[in-house]
Amino acid sequence: MEHMSGELHAASLLHMRRLMKCLGILPFGQNLYAKGFCYVLLGVSLGFSSYWRFSFDYEFDYDFLNDRFSRTIDLSNFVALVLGHAIIVLELLWGNCSKDVDRQLQAIHTLIKLQLDTTNSTDRVRRYCNWIYGSLIIRWLIFIVVTIYSNRALTIYATYSELVLLARFSEFTLYCAVTLFIYQELIVGGSNVLDELYRTRFEMWSIRRLSLQKLEKVQAIHNSLWQAIRCLESYFQLSLITLLMKFFIDTSALPYWLYLSKVEHTRVAVQHYVAMDECVKLLEIIVPCYLCTRCDAMQRKFRSMFYTVTTDRRSSQLNAALRSLNLQLSQEKYKFSAGGMVDINTDMLGKFIFGMISYIVICIQFSINFRAKKMSTDCQNITSTSAPI
Repeated sequence: MEHMSGELHAASLLHMRRLMKCLGILPFGQNLYAKGFCYVLLGVSLGFSSYWRFSFDYEFDYDFLNDRFSRTIDLSNFVALVLGHAIIVLELLWGNCSKDVDRQLQAIHTLIKLQLDTTNSTDRVRRYCNWIYGSLIIRWLIFIVVTIYSNRALTIYATYSELVLLARFSEFTLYCAVTLFIYQELIVGGSNVLDELYRTRFEMWSIRRLSLQKLEKVQAIHNSLWQAIRCLESYFQLSLITLLMKFFIDTSALPYWLYLSKVEHTRVAVQHYVAMDECVKLLEIIVPCYLCTRCDAMQRKFRSMFYTVTTDRRSSQLNAALRSLNLQLSQEKYKFSAGGMVDINTDMLGKFIFGMISYIVICIQFSINFRAKKMSTDCQNITSTSAPI
């Protein structure tokens, strides 16, 4: 059974664990020196980023001394980047419960296969995860290429931290894909249990009792899955809400920088960097929201399967088992929240995009008012200096 449960981890999260260790945000071992190396790498990377951000002599795309609004947005992006990177690494080093989550998900996968008579394989979840890995690699390559193409300290300083943030959020996307796979297999197992109840409705009680016991197994497996999702929420308790706030700031500010870059007539390379970074961040958010919505749909489909059972409803034992199962399924609804503040689904995605567009319009309006006020002030200064004494 231990080999069978490890099959799910090998098909989904194994490569991400290795990738995060190569990035230096996960220690290669549990000894003090391995964790100390991660702390040192975090301090060096944040110190290097801060040095390039504040001490390097590069040109600004806006009036740094007078445009307070643009300066506030610029510094907010930097603070969100540094805080996001630090929170991710510290959370992984202090409260890393990924092994517990993996162990629970793998045990659920094994129980579905053994107790509910399913012939599930990991080909489907491997295909899901390969798509996510491919998307991550493509987004990494795009981000690195546009950073090199723009060739500015304003973009180079954030490269490593941005890669760390994308890797952590892709880890969450992988867990969403694994959860969706388990729900799909649970529906197959539930269908097998209902078919067995229908086939044994005229058999002796000793045989029918074995079929009724599988309803209790379904109930226990679903409860284990619900508890695994709660453990997964604890694993991403701080980093997920921090990443969402960071992506919201970025997706709201990047179109503003694109507008400001066109107004100030800066290099086209900077505009390409801003546009590609915006697409990368939006794609990063859309995929897990869609997967979480699909998981909720699968859980509701699984719950409706047992609400509509009509086979042998004169049996008091079957009615009691179905009543207990339906009561539990109605209480253990699928819901994944980011730090208990917001639920991850397409409804949240719609609110996210609406808020992003609203802030983009507000930022552009502030910029237009600032430029109009600046032009008015310049005209008044020119008039006062050219007036006769």
